[in-house]
Amino acid sequence: MTDTTTTPTMVKVKTERPDEAEIRELAAKMVEANKAKALAASVAAARPPPGSLVGVAPPGSGGQMGILNFLARKPAANTTTELRPAPEGDKKTPAPDEASWKGHFGWDMLGKCHIPYIYRSTEKYVAVRMVEIKLLNKYLNYLHADIYSCTCIRSYYITEIEARLLNEINNRHCDGQFGREPFTQKDLVVRLSDAYEFYNFLDVCYNKLLRGTTNSKDKCGFIRINKESVVPYTVRDNQKFVPLFYFEGETDNLKLKADQLKGWDLSYLKFCCKVQGIRNELFASETCSVISLSDIKSYFPPGTEFEEYWPNKVVDSQLLISAK
Repeated sequence: MTDTTTTPTMVKVKTERPDEAEIRELAAKMVEANKAKALAASVAAARPPPGSLVGVAPPGSGGQMGILNFLARKPAANTTTELRPAPEGDKKTPAPDEASWKGHFGWDMLGKCHIPYIYRSTEKYVAVRMVEIKLLNKYLNYLHADIYSCTCIRSYYITEIEARLLNEINNRHCDGQFGREPFTQKDLVVRLSDAYEFYNFLDVCYNKLLRGTTNSKDKCGFIRINKESVVPYTVRDNQKFVPLFYFEGETDNLKLKADQLKGWDLSYLKFCCKVQGIRNELFASETCSVISLSDIKSYFPPGTEFEEYWPNKVVDSQLLISAK
């Protein structure tokens, strides 16, 4: 039987600043890889699918400019043509905004607010302007736009039919609380699930930066090892994960247990890295190799202290615009 016992001193936290030495080299490699990926994406974007709009102008005024930083905009198909439901017996795929043509919409809770949503096929979408006015203004007045670069939400321009329904919702059902300016095809929608995740993300960032408190239920934070080294973590499936690049030594064994972090879980880790001052280039990638905190603990000597930590100086960080 193979002995799986590990030597306690095989791995240690890197002592140099994370933005120097081999980390700088790693960042440079990641930048080059992402340049190649961006070039490939731009070539693909030059050949849009049939029915999509080319060269859509940026959205006009409508209270949206505060959160456009986190949106990856996509044109809506056939936005200049009013779409009608297919006649009975016609087995063609229904138009994405058929539900809006029928006047179907619903309500959901984001935070403590009721937000109306519309349907695209069977999926729920919310207007960016509505989410900002109802929920996000509080955070946008405090948080630096650099935080938005931790994530990117795909958004879509609305169709004429969807604009008509959103105007009806605003005027007839909400007493114009989402502004007097009518919704047009320059407005954007995002998936309700993405809006929910983004709201939770900003709420965590806001509370961590403003209050700097820690508890065992935090979505992200730092682990301080023996009151010296500080490593960021994020929680996925009730388990804490830390970046693999923070550790040195016999990391080949660690790589066997490594996992790839992506999506919203990675967004929280990126936020912590910004708090710690790590260069943006290091986290330009859409994935990050991580290892569970429980696994990494087994590579340290018995008696090593691991404690929850949040740097006090972050209260004065540039990530906060104001603290009124």
